[in-house]
Amino acid sequence: MRRTIRPPDAEWPKGLSEIEPLDPPERLRVDGLPLPTDSPSIAVVGTRTPTGAGIEIATTLARAFAEAGFAVVSGLAVGIDAVAHRAALEAGGHTVGVLGGGLDIDYPKANRDLRRQIEERGTVVTEYDDDVSPAKFTFPRRNRIIAGLVQAVVVIEGAITSGALVTARLALDANRSVFAVPGSVRNPMAVGPNELIRTSRAALVTSPSHVFEDLAPSLVWQETDDQPAVSDIGDTELAVLRALDDTPSSIDRLALLTGLKPGELAVTLSRLEVRSLARRNYGGYEITSAGARTRCHSAKSGGLGHSGSGEGPSRT
Repeated sequence: MRRTIRPPDAEWPKGLSEIEPLDPPERLRVDGLPLPTDSPSIAVVGTRTPTGAGIEIATTLARAFAEAGFAVVSGLAVGIDAVAHRAALEAGGHTVGVLGGGLDIDYPKANRDLRRQIEERGTVVTEYDDDVSPAKFTFPRRNRIIAGLVQAVVVIEGAITSGALVTARLALDANRSVFAVPGSVRNPMAVGPNELIRTSRAALVTSPSHVFEDLAPSLVWQETDDQPAVSDIGDTELAVLRALDDTPSSIDRLALLTGLKPGELAVTLSRLEVRSLARRNYGGYEITSAGARTRCHSAKSGGLGHSGSGEGPSRT
């Protein structure tokens, strides 16, 4: 049901009136379930063009936040925003989409079905009149509402000038906690989060527990050691894992790095895919979180597993 809320309405989020020096909205247009004023909220924001690694960590974090009872807030844009909303809904949690235009405007059209799901099982809000179309200036103002609705903002991939970085800066101004997921220096979409971490404006986060340690210490989970035993990974597979990164690498590049013949490399990549240690993406192959943990575990153990083909990596 569409409605207008204002302070001091019972549904009005108190934190939204406490975002000085930012100017709080005078009212909100709302559709869907009541805003979760009694439970904590976390924003998950990022680029519209995420990598596979970005999608994976956004899904992991948003799902964990929802399962822990946090409302997941984002901007209902394509990319990381949409991933976070979907993960929260799939986890049975509450998600809030903050629009940069009016409730009558379907933008972006690619998220039309997602928005309908949020209206049924979450909440959609905006400060604009129903017939207002999104414009360049409406999104930064939308981002201050995202910051005002939450206790913390998590940034997953984005350029220095991206809306996600704008949200992070507004959150800092409003005295909210800011976290950022680091990325490869070869990934242009990791520049923003890496810079936030480098300048100490955001805390590094690679696991839900890192956020819970700050916001809700009692919810910190004991992480499971779910990576395959190193003894179960062949030398050839480990060699390929060490060559993979969180941005797609082409077959030619992986062959050059590992010295493997194309046929052997293809078989090894297939084995890693089956075990969810690597993922095939547009442009090549990339390592998954499970693969990264396995690679790290192998380095700490100081040894290699058995050879998956009966001998070490072939060299050309």
